[in-house]
Amino acid sequence: MTAPLPSAPASASERLALLGVLLTVFLWGANVVALKAVLGVLNAETTNTVRVLIAGSVLVALAVRADGWPRWDARTWLAVVGVGLLGNTLFQAFFLTGINLNPAGVAGLVNGLVPVLVLPLGLLLGQGFTRRQGLGVAVAFAGLLGLLALTRVPGVSVTPTGLLWLLAAGVVWALYTLFNRPLSARLGTLPFVAFSLALGSVPYLLYALPHLHFSGESGTGVPPAVWLGIGFSALGANVVAYLAWAGGARVLGAARISVWQALAPVIALVLSAALLHERLPASVWGLAAVILIGATLANWPESGRVGRPMRKRDTVQGVNEKSPPLR
Repeated sequence: MTAPLPSAPASASERLALLGVLLTVFLWGANVVALKAVLGVLNAETTNTVRVLIAGSVLVALAVRADGWPRWDARTWLAVVGVGLLGNTLFQAFFLTGINLNPAGVAGLVNGLVPVLVLPLGLLLGQGFTRRQGLGVAVAFAGLLGLLALTRVPGVSVTPTGLLWLLAAGVVWALYTLFNRPLSARLGTLPFVAFSLALGSVPYLLYALPHLHFSGESGTGVPPAVWLGIGFSALGANVVAYLAWAGGARVLGAARISVWQALAPVIALVLSAALLHERLPASVWGLAAVILIGATLANWPESGRVGRPMRKRDTVQGVNEKSPPLR
């Protein structure tokens, strides 16, 4: 009898991990389209309040079940809350405003911009990047400037104000990404993400409280499909996507999976056209492709530096190795 090949289980686990990563980027892309549809019925404050309460409750429960209640000192709790404010209160306010003012396909480009924005912002923290990554940043920003210039063309549904809100959302999330790395490394990614979401959303929830309208913008009631859309956004794009992405990072290494993130905006563009019947001009599609090519260049793993599988509390200091966006 011959012993089974040791690579077989590894191959099966890698295939499963890759499927989880592909599921994640699909959920991220579809989430933008779902939110655009929901925001046509409910206001942003009501939409995000329900999303945060669902996602925050589930993630905190999972974190406490896995690791128990955190025993952090006051300084650590303040750091978690401060970074959570960036990634939740500010990001959600900017991102939902940008979705309201732009087609969903264009709003989905935030997923592609974040890895690009992390690189120049990382310079402020003493981090460097390679020549290829710098080229990727330059290409992506050229595409973004082209998109901004295109907003001056009559009849184009992309607005300069909306693009600036989306860019602000991308900058805020990139800062959150940079600051969350040392905290995730020290505290564990799941506890950090769960409690930064729950606590960092408190100011937004307090602001949203007077603006809640559960009967919809028109006052005629909310169709069940809208609540399903919010549930999909809260559980799919946040909880399920987070677990699937984290599983992929553990098995494949974060550097190997990060390049797939550029697929999320493509999925958003395709689904927005198919489901929301958005008809963007070819020039918008072309400039979106330029942005995503730049993001892919900036996010492509360095040869000889393929990310290793991650242990439970690992975080890696490279640009690509970060916890996934909670949308």
